[in-house]
Amino acid sequence: MPERKNTKGSSPKSDDRVLKGSGTALAELYKALKALAFYPESHPLREEILQRAYLAIKGLMIESGLSLIVHRSGLSFTDREESIETTRMTVSLAKELFTREIQRLVFLPDLTFSDFTSFLSLLAQEPQRIISEGGVAKVLNHLGITTILANEINISAVFTKRTSGEAAETFFAEGTFSGEDERTGAETGSGDVTTADNAVGESSGTFEDVPPERIDDLTANELFSLMEQETADSRYAQLAGLLANKGHSLAEAGDFDALFPVLLGLLNQNADTTRSEMQRDVSLRTFHDLASGPMLAHLLDHLEDESFTQKEIVYLILHHLGKETVEAVIPRLVVSDCQFARKALTTALLRSGPAAVTTPLLTFLQDSSWQVVRTAAAVLGEMRSRDAVKGLVLTAYHEDIRVRLESIRSLAEIGGREATAVLLDLLRDQNRTIRRQVILWLGVTRNESALQPLLDLVMERDFRGKIVTLKKEALLAIGRIGDLRALVRLSRLVEKRYYLAPGRWEELKILALETIGRLEGKDARDFLQKTASRSGRIGRAAATVLEGMGKGVRDDNA
Repeated sequence: MPERKNTKGSSPKSDDRVLKGSGTALAELYKALKALAFYPESHPLREEILQRAYLAIKGLMIESGLSLIVHRSGLSFTDREESIETTRMTVSLAKELFTREIQRLVFLPDLTFSDFTSFLSLLAQEPQRIISEGGVAKVLNHLGITTILANEINISAVFTKRTSGEAAETFFAEGTFSGEDERTGAETGSGDVTTADNAVGESSGTFEDVPPERIDDLTANELFSLMEQETADSRYAQLAGLLANKGHSLAEAGDFDALFPVLLGLLNQNADTTRSEMQRDVSLRTFHDLASGPMLAHLLDHLEDESFTQKEIVYLILHHLGKETVEAVIPRLVVSDCQFARKALTTALLRSGPAAVTTPLLTFLQDSSWQVVRTAAAVLGEMRSRDAVKGLVLTAYHEDIRVRLESIRSLAEIGGREATAVLLDLLRDQNRTIRRQVILWLGVTRNESALQPLLDLVMERDFRGKIVTLKKEALLAIGRIGDLRALVRLSRLVEKRYYLAPGRWEELKILALETIGRLEGKDARDFLQKTASRSGRIGRAAATVLEGMGKGVRDDNA
């Protein structure tokens, strides 16, 4: 389909920040993914497409490799100012990655062709299989693939004691995390990391070297630096307890800038596979302890602020909070009337992944407030989680029609046999508004399983014309589905003579002709050409529809 041209007289502005060729390179990755499923291993094109994709990805790399953030509707660079060209294939690639719960993807500079092809073979598997095996990151680790990272936080490059002051200042940009002027002192936002390292190195070295009387005077960053060096589980847990107490004090005082890098560092320690299971568990529990409550509210305040530019880092933190994120975000979504804020908050839930938030969202479906239930239903639909269907089946019959309408939309977006069965049952609901919503979303989602029930509705006897509006909307939905199997029954509708309410049936016939025009294909055009030879409104309508398909006729005749 050709791009829509600007007809308002002003030429569109070019975005110099878009990295030219990025869309083409990533399209090669998408083609390679599809080639694995399409071509057998011995096919020469398979190897050629894989090699081309591998070289395209290598060509996109900078010194640190290629780091991508995955959104439902596209991709973006993690560490570059440039944007990625948006094409149909890059959007399709993003959806493939997103359904496999990949929010961040990193190709390291030493990427090998073997690792690359093994990664694509993994992606070619069904999403549910990958998720059931523990997720992409776990499978990559099991396969021994070290040049590709999925959902790796890699916070150490910015915030831990290995960080340079310059890198930290780059993140905090013009001021501290909260947007206030940069402060001096032991626990400021950006310069604090290196200052803490120096203090620990000079005065303590290890936890055993710290005099008991000075323990209470250690800053959060000093405690964290000691945890970074600690190898003994018992002392690590003791330091974590001290850090939790210090962090609570910082949160109560509203000093979130000092607490923020500590949270990221704890996540980094949790992801460190060289640490013991006990230490990784303690670091995650300490993170949850410090990131919830006032800190969580502070992070969500930033997400709702359109001027805040570090949302991706906040999303990473919220992703690991899981249930706490859901319980804090849903009430905000209910009362928010700001489109930007709602989008940012919804993204926070989506980035948390179905495994983390589906269960708490299902709990919200049982809330006494219809606003809460509707919001939870909407987010579950955005997530397209099959696990949500059982809960949405109940809310589809909720006492509040606003909840029912949202549940229908979500069920349609999720799709699948169980969701479709509920929607088809609702096609017979006594409430016409419900039936119209079902018809609309069956068409929007192009649910082919709904084709015959929709055709049955169109052909249903209706002597008094009570459902003529539903019949018209069903025809529109059939056109959106675009299945040529509808042609036989639609052509019968057009050709049959109706003696009762002929004017009403003529309107339906004209709309049926328009629907046939949307089906495309030679058989559809042949029928329209035959009908166009008739006299009256039906013949003229068929000719008009055929004229709109003119380009397709020329293509077929060529």
